[in-house]
Amino acid sequence: MNKLKYKLVPKGAAEGRVPINLIFVDKEDVMAAGITYREACEAIARGFKEPAAIDIIDMDSITVTSDGIVVDFAVVAFASIDYGMVNRDFGFLQVSEQPYSEKLLEEEPHMKQWDAIDAYRGKRLYRGPNFEDRWPRVPHNETQTITGKIANNNTGSEVMDVVDMTEILIPAYGALEIMKDGEVLIGLSGPEVSVGIGMVVFETYGRIFNRSYGAGKTAHNSGVYAKTVKSDYPAIAGTKAVLAEYTLRALEIGLVPGRDIGCSPAVLSIAKAFGSEIAFENIEERAWVELESVGIKRSWLEEKSEPLSREEIIARADEIVPGISDGKKFMVKDITEIRFAEI
Repeated sequence: MNKLKYKLVPKGAAEGRVPINLIFVDKEDVMAAGITYREACEAIARGFKEPAAIDIIDMDSITVTSDGIVVDFAVVAFASIDYGMVNRDFGFLQVSEQPYSEKLLEEEPHMKQWDAIDAYRGKRLYRGPNFEDRWPRVPHNETQTITGKIANNNTGSEVMDVVDMTEILIPAYGALEIMKDGEVLIGLSGPEVSVGIGMVVFETYGRIFNRSYGAGKTAHNSGVYAKTVKSDYPAIAGTKAVLAEYTLRALEIGLVPGRDIGCSPAVLSIAKAFGSEIAFENIEERAWVELESVGIKRSWLEEKSEPLSREEIIARADEIVPGISDGKKFMVKDITEIRFAEI
């Protein structure tokens, strides 16, 4: 019988920091098995039995972080499994491809990265599902699957056990490093990440929202409480050096935080260190309230300082980039298991 390879971050991994089973599958392994994405998730569920989230990853495509930074991988399908099954109606979603067009680049300035950065040019873009054929859309992209106890949200980046109400975030760089067998930073997301998640960009079929909020705005609109929305959730993040590397790619081609890309604490802190332009006047007052609640003040950002080089910022990323409380670095090989599902 054929087998499908998958990578498991088991519940309790990383010294107990991971509260939910997380499964990652390479699209190439699904294609080699000659089955559909849904069939792959169902095969894993039959043998795994426990509640878990599944993300199927294409390592030859691109996606976008919530604050508008392009990353060279993409979730192409995701699922929730429990009781050895995938819920027929709500347990699985496939992610829609967004075709390249000049119109898309004009409407979404952060997507200039697609054209301007060699590593992304010509690759396929996946962000979130397209629900238009199923029911009327609302601003939130409804990017959630649910089976039994597990809800796999925001296109595979936020997973909840809906019975005991535990939750974990898997930011894009964390998923990327898991697939690359690299290094991850695991801890509580903290107030800066909680605020940053709301500093989104305008996108069609985004991983979280659909054509809802432009750069410089806050999707949370929670005032000083934005820093508490998700601050106590554990997160599997990429290292801050990886986050800095990808953010610098966007800054180096002239994208401006608050105008072209999101005004998250991480992006603004890197932009300040790099001496990049920041669209201060385009950041709305409600966003400043949230930023200032975590110490990202306009007066600090406007202070003159000697710009650092790309190499210096990456080397000093742990002190420059805010976010992740009580974080600890782990090699992916030390917190994952390779398993095989019968198909």
